[in-house]
Amino acid sequence: MAREIITSQDILKITRAENTDAETSATSRINSRDGYFDRLFKYIPAELVAGYIFVLGTVKQLTDVEVARLVNWLIFAVFAILTPLYLNRVQKVAKTGQLIISTISFAVWVFALGGPFTLTEWYNPVYGSLLLPVFTLLVAIWEAD
Repeated sequence: MAREIITSQDILKITRAENTDAETSATSRINSRDGYFDRLFKYIPAELVAGYIFVLGTVKQLTDVEVARLVNWLIFAVFAILTPLYLNRVQKVAKTGQLIISTISFAVWVFALGGPFTLTEWYNPVYGSLLLPVFTLLVAIWEAD
């Protein structure tokens, strides 16, 4: 399964472009748009969330609070920047909307996990517990163009 969301617009574009053999073979492979669950899986950058969790486990060994705060925010920023780069370069996702949604999705997952937010005064784990399911259920309704 390709990582890029397939919309009704994509099917229409491919159908109109049936002039060459390469495009005809693409049409035979892509014959329907992604459903809700396909979009849900494609929007969540699971490999980046998993990588972040792994790195975060190592960072939790830091004992100096100020150093831990700085490193936590730095790791969050690095993975947030890596999300659209990885999806675009490795997974070949070209849709800007999908890249934005996936990056926001990464941030929501980090917020739900705690990450650097646990080192702030205002953070409460309940916020992430409420935000994650609501965001996850609503985001897949959108078809990224």
